[in-house]
Amino acid sequence: MDSSDLGGHLDVLGSIPEQYRDAVLSQCNKQRFQRGDTLWTQGDAGGFVAFLIKGKAMSTYHSPGGKAGVTGFWSDGDILGAADLGGFENRQMTVRFLETSTVYTLPLSNFYRILERFPEVAQQIVRALSVRLRWVAHLALSLATHSTEDRVRNVLLALSASFGVEDDQGLLIDLKLSHEDLASMVGASRQFVNGALNSIKSAGYIKIGNRKIIITDMQGLRAAKYQT
Repeated sequence: MDSSDLGGHLDVLGSIPEQYRDAVLSQCNKQRFQRGDTLWTQGDAGGFVAFLIKGKAMSTYHSPGGKAGVTGFWSDGDILGAADLGGFENRQMTVRFLETSTVYTLPLSNFYRILERFPEVAQQIVRALSVRLRWVAHLALSLATHSTEDRVRNVLLALSASFGVEDDQGLLIDLKLSHEDLASMVGASRQFVNGALNSIKSAGYIKIGNRKIIITDMQGLRAAKYQT
């Protein structure tokens, strides 16, 4: 994938030469997590980054006032923990796995040595951070300027970019999302999100069932988001 990915995703290890990837992984510790497990919790001490080799994860932020919000979804090839490298001693977000996942963790001391040894890895990490930052900025702009329905459409399009799987009925967003998850992402109540989803469904753009969303009219969904 490249920097045009609407989901804010770039496969860091998949975009460097194989010998460099093998050199990085040889310095890592391989770990396996089950659905619902946490890689770390907000406030935990840092000290390492992680490469999500296979699986899906969700990051969340809990404000001092007790409110929680979804800050991102992560998939194969994403680097986790890069946002904590800017002098933060503790984790800024909680990362929880959405399915059985394989992760390679790398202590920061080894991480920085690898960046010095393989500038190509550093370049791809910068690109990955740039792609993610653009996605976050786009989401923030949507929250500030668009209606709830338009924000939900934007989120569905973004999720389909990283988690879309071809289905007999269209493009399945391969995540078991609750309405609370979507509400956290778009900054609205579950009630408003339910209303927005029903409106988008009634327009014929999506189908909903068993915590799954299928985009049945991608072109229509994309065009509709520019009308509000």
